[in-house]
Formats: sequence, structure tokens, C-alpha cells
Amino acid sequence: MTVCAETIHQITLPTPFQVGPVHVYLICGKSLTLVDTGPLTKEGKRGLMQQLHILGYKIDDIDQVILTHHHPDHIGLASLFKHSTLIGHNFLQPWLKKDQVFFRKCRKYLKDLYVKNGLPNELLTKIEKSSQSYMNFIEPAELDVIVKHGDAVPGLPGWKVKEVPGHAQNHIMIVREQDRLAIGADVLLASISSNALLEAPMNGEERPKTLLQYRDTLKLVRGLDLNLLLPGHGEVIKDVKSLVDQRLAGHMRRAHIIKEIISTKKVMASEISFELFKEKHLKQPDLTFSETFGHLDLLLELEQVSVKEEGDLIFFKNE
Repeated sequence: MTVCAETIHQITLPTPFQVGPVHVYLICGKSLTLVDTGPLTKEGKRGLMQQLHILGYKIDDIDQVILTHHHPDHIGLASLFKHSTLIGHNFLQPWLKKDQVFFRKCRKYLKDLYVKNGLPNELLTKIEKSSQSYMNFIEPAELDVIVKHGDAVPGLPGWKVKEVPGHAQNHIMIVREQDRLAIGADVLLASISSNALLEAPMNGEERPKTLLQYRDTLKLVRGLDLNLLLPGHGEVIKDVKSLVDQRLAGHMRRAHIIKEIISTKKVMASEISFELFKEKHLKQPDLTFSETFGHLDLLLELEQVSVKEEGDLIFFKNE
């Protein structure tokens, strides 16, 4: 696609994750810019190098790499770009550097949260193993340039940075204002709803209520009046506003289902998650619990449920 004298190439790479292939984007503009890198796998690296070669480039030709968020399918190969400027959100730094002190603090915070909400030991062990394995798909690197909401994108005149937290606290997207084209990574996907994943707080503040953040992000995206959104997975999104409205409505439908599950009894979040997802909760407890807990935050915000701590456990009940 060629607009504004820039060509944007979609490069699709395999991942070992359930989400499937990931799209990264090469912007041939004032600075040769790659948005995201794909995961640290032999197949991912080979695919990236081969597709760059087909386009007439090699790794060392890339002037800069914009990293949208810390998930390994998006930043795993960042360390390959030793001659490129790495650009991202400040909160991305400890993830990209694989700061082990930071990782231990996050794991402890989330484990305490899981225990208070009734997750059994076998699922805690599964989550910890999955988390540690997941980060093996990143090779440590370090950001050269920190960007924030509203910044001009370095090396790409006419592009702006938007902070879009929810799916990740460090998630950014970039928007070309002249034709309202965006590269959005996981902020909005055509066929699935991006999970607002639980995260430990950064810098000691309160726990981020990720689904509420994500809903605000979706409203921001709708307000950008985009003509085209290039996602990190799946099909290109043309009718952005309609899809945003679908996602927001879907959140409310799931919140209503959870309210029905709670009914007249008091229950823990882990019990709700199992009731909602059954076997999937046992296989992917981190994802299903995030989904459940996010919707409980939404119900609390709407004052449709209440929460009470009894001893070392947290219970929810209908208002």
C-alpha cells in the first residue's frame, strides 16, 4: 500500500503461541522503520530475514525499530537490530532488558493476588512455569528512545504516538495523521478480542484495572476516526468504529454472564473463572483469570457487584 510517498510492507511470521502468526511492518519512509520484530525462534528469525531480503533489505539496513509492547511475539528479536535505534514506551524497559529483580517482584505480586482469589496450587505452578517459558522467546536488549502519548514518531514525519494501555501497560500504536492510517499491534484484532491481561503495578502504584483501561483505549481509538488499522494478527481492519463498538458491547455481555454466575451467593474469582471457562481455565489459568478479573473490575465500577475480604480470601457478591 503506497500513501504519502511511503510504502508499508506487512511481514507475517510464525509464532509458537496460540494466537498464531504475527504481523510486523516495514515502513519505507524518511527512516527505514520496522514496527515489531516477531518472536525469538529459529523460524521467526529465518522468516524475518528472508522476507526482508525479498524486499531488498537486510537487518543492518533498518534505521529504527518501534516496539509496540512487551509480549514476546512482538519484541523477541529486538536484539538482532544492533545498528538500529530501538524505540518504545518507558514501561517496556524492564521487560526488554529481562530485569530479573523486576520479574521476581511481578511474580510475587501476581501470586499473592491469585492466592487471595482462590487459585489452587497446581494452577499457580502452571502459571509460573508458563510465564518463565514465555519470556524465553525474548533476547535482552535496551531501548534507545522513550516515547509517550502525543509524541511525533522519530524519523517518520507526520506520524504520532498513542499510548493504548489495557492489553499491556506499555502498549503504544502509531498513527499517520494525514490519511488516518494506524499500525496498532494488539490494540484491536478483527477475529478475537484482545485480552486485558493482569499486570503488577509499575512504580508501586495501585494495581492497574486493565479491562477498564482497555475500554478507555478502545474509545480513544474510535475517536481517532481511522480509515485503516494494520493489526498485529489477522485481517486488516477497515471499519474500526464498528469493531470497537462490538468489542465494548461484548465486554458488557460477558459482565452480565458473570453477574448471573454470582447470582445470590458469594464466590471467589477463581470459582467464577472455572464456571465461565471450564477446561480452558485449567489449561490456561492466567488468561482466563485475567479475563474474569477484568470483568469483575467492570462490574465493581458499575456498582453491580461488591467485594469483601474474609480472612486471607476475597469474595464477590451481587449488589
